[in-house]
Amino acid sequence: MKPDTAPRSEPERPTRVEFQVRFSLGTKGRRRVREAPVEAAPPKVVDSAPAPEVVTSTEPVPKITRLLVLAHHFERLVREEVVKDYAEIARLTGLTRARVTQISNLTLLAPEIQNALLRLSEGSHVTERSLRPLISLPDWCSQGSLWESLVGSLADR
Repeated sequence: MKPDTAPRSEPERPTRVEFQVRFSLGTKGRRRVREAPVEAAPPKVVDSAPAPEVVTSTEPVPKITRLLVLAHHFERLVREEVVKDYAEIARLTGLTRARVTQISNLTLLAPEIQNALLRLSEGSHVTERSLRPLISLPDWCSQGSLWESLVGSLADR
């Protein structure tokens, strides 16, 4: 096999997205995740990562992007032992354990796919459900090829 001879670009600066999440009752008493109003609380400044230098857009954030950020938040809560496990997150949020797992599984996607999800524009047709076949693949290369076909099929819509 030939080594990859394509020129490598510099790694991009990490994108940081922060927003408040509120839960409200949905149909049949189930709780739904909704974005908090902007005036509800000022943006939170976190010392763990540098703030972005330039705000690129004020467009609404797609739901799949919000879910990916929430998935990383859930992972951090468990890793830092703020909560015992995903079942405790489910109890605290009012979501089912299965839904918390579905959301958390988004962190299993290849980094390139996660970056693409962070850059999606509003109106994108990528959903958590459409990503489940990718999540089930343990190999990031396989995920990448399936991602390309998924993006191609969604672009045809």
